[in-house]
Amino acid sequence: MHDEAGGSTYCPSCGEAVIQRDWYRINAYRLNEQGACASCGAQLAGRYQKFGKPFGARRIPVRIAA
Repeated sequence: MHDEAGGSTYCPSCGEAVIQRDWYRINAYRLNEQGACASCGAQLAGRYQKFGKPFGARRIPVRIAA
C-alpha cells in the first residue's frame, strides 16, 4: 500500500513536506545540505547532504555478518 503522506518527512516549524516519499521513491526533497527547510529555513535534526540521483525501487545489498 502506498502512503505518500505517511511516508514523508515534514518540517516541524512550518509543516511543509521536506522529503516526499512514495514507497522507495523520493518525489521531492526540499532541504539544503545543512538540513534546513527550503520554505522557512528551520533547521531539522539529522544528517543531510546534497541530494543527488534518487535510487527508486532498486534494492541496495546489505551485509549483516562476515
